[in-house]
Amino acid sequence: MVLNRNVENQFAENEQISFGTGVLVDGLEFSDDKMLVGRTFSYSDTQRYRVGPNYLQLPVNAPKTRVGTNQRDGQMEYTVDHVPGTNPHVNYEPSIHGGLREAQAPHADEIGPEISGRLTRSRIPLTQDYKQAGQRYLLMEDWERDDLVANFVTMLGQSERDVQERMVWHFFLVEDDLGNRVGDGLGIKASDVSHLEPLQSQTLTEEDQQRLANLGSNGTRDVGGLVMTHCVPDDRFVTSR
Repeated sequence: MVLNRNVENQFAENEQISFGTGVLVDGLEFSDDKMLVGRTFSYSDTQRYRVGPNYLQLPVNAPKTRVGTNQRDGQMEYTVDHVPGTNPHVNYEPSIHGGLREAQAPHADEIGPEISGRLTRSRIPLTQDYKQAGQRYLLMEDWERDDLVANFVTMLGQSERDVQERMVWHFFLVEDDLGNRVGDGLGIKASDVSHLEPLQSQTLTEEDQQRLANLGSNGTRDVGGLVMTHCVPDDRFVTSR
């Protein structure tokens, strides 16, 4: 891949690009990341739905070297995918009638991770349930915070009292302003929930434990100059505030 110019046609050269994690070259192999392996199965299906069943024939996606495959037909099929010397009527493998044969990578059996040890299931020892949420809340626009608080108050107003108190407890650990505003809407103060213990499945960080000890009196979080690009802090962008 050579990046040497801007696109000339946004749709043809950008919006129709169909990257896929399953497109590998010899010597590269998947890691053991379960999310990566799961997503690999979905990419090609997604591209067929988004772009079309023959998205790999588009110039922006087509390989520079001609590749013969057993994929046939579908909407907007416009090539004759026939490798000379093979039977054009066979599109499956294996076949005794001269169909395509998959090329074997050299030393294919030697590619891949070596795994030894015991696989266990265990909880993450230290979670961080509140810091990111607090930073996100502070970086919202005023109207976004107003809408968020109004939604919380409206929906939690339909819940049992113990549920309301637990949620306000969570909100105070996220950010004092959020806990106070939602608590005011529900008639719940920090002193009403300060006696609550962490949930059985929770492991609080040292910062969270300190906030719990001063529930409702922690002030405003330090967002560290972070700019939110979506729903998580992006440490690549720093502003002076």
